[in-house]
Amino acid sequence: MKSTFKLSLAAVLVSSAMAANAGISLADNEHGNFAIGGDVEFDFNYQDRDSNGNTKEFDQSGRILLEFAGERYTDSGHIFQVNVQPLMETNGQVNLDDAWFAFGAQDGWNLRMGRFEAYDMFPVGQDTFLEYSGDTANDLYVDGSAYVYQMKEARGRGSDGQIMYSQQFDNLYLELGAMLGKRDNLFAGEGADKTYHGKKIDTVKDSFMLRPVLGYKFGDFGIAVSMEKNLVKDAVVVEGDVDISDRTGYGFTANYASGDWNVNLNAAYLDAVDETNRTVGANALWKGFGLGYVHAFNQYENKEITGYYEGDVEVGTWYASYEFANVLDVEDFSIYLGAYHTTVDAKDTTTAGQFDEDSDKGLRARFKYFF
Repeated sequence: MKSTFKLSLAAVLVSSAMAANAGISLADNEHGNFAIGGDVEFDFNYQDRDSNGNTKEFDQSGRILLEFAGERYTDSGHIFQVNVQPLMETNGQVNLDDAWFAFGAQDGWNLRMGRFEAYDMFPVGQDTFLEYSGDTANDLYVDGSAYVYQMKEARGRGSDGQIMYSQQFDNLYLELGAMLGKRDNLFAGEGADKTYHGKKIDTVKDSFMLRPVLGYKFGDFGIAVSMEKNLVKDAVVVEGDVDISDRTGYGFTANYASGDWNVNLNAAYLDAVDETNRTVGANALWKGFGLGYVHAFNQYENKEITGYYEGDVEVGTWYASYEFANVLDVEDFSIYLGAYHTTVDAKDTTTAGQFDEDSDKGLRARFKYFF
């Protein structure tokens, strides 16, 4: 039993997603299992970007992900899990996707801690190539760029760790996650260069971000609601003694999956200092073909911080892709073709140059193999 436990512990390194990959099972019995797997992903990209000085870019990117996963089962009906995913990128950097430990009851409650991603409240489907104009992102705030908020500020993979409780009650799913530590890395920049509405970040202390999720599945349909909020006052403060960590987000997602169809509808809303961010999205996958649209509505005010942009900014993004599966009759080897087109529309130009009305587009060929 001891050797099984050690093997399982070193093995639990890959996450539940491991089951969807090919993988190599090194041990699988009534006491637990241990498997090694991963994937290779290489992209050839072309982009025409107004948001980067009207440049045309052609490059190649990619990475190799290793997954180690293990579980141990006990006679009392409990389970212990470990998951680790080292990531080697073609630019020479070595990173880490997941690294977590969990325990709980089989087919019951589960307590997970470490580095991972919680429930996806804004799934974008087969997003082979999905970018947003103006250097916007779904998890990073950049001054002067519209924010495409997607209920992911407290989802996970933070630098200071997290903890999450989850449990399934028949068709009802409950999840309560928390992210710990400093959260100024939400705002782009290095050190004193980090700004919010033109003001430099002065004070940073540890945050405690809470993210409950409630999901329900009935037949081919599923829905989920969630919110996320930082509970620590003055966790991130800018010049003028304004607490910009006072951010509360809400999300809703619905899914339909049957046969060759998989459809998602998403909505997210963020109430932040001097701005509100609303995002809606829809995407569908049918027989390898994916199509999606994301639209963000951002409203900016000058109440607590003056001198910044005031008015509305919208971002509209279309994306599509197609998967050629089992290329050369090799299972788990696919080639994806993807494209996106995104635009920024500033409704009020009282502050010249704050938000450029950019239009970006791109094409990608992706080679992916699960092993």
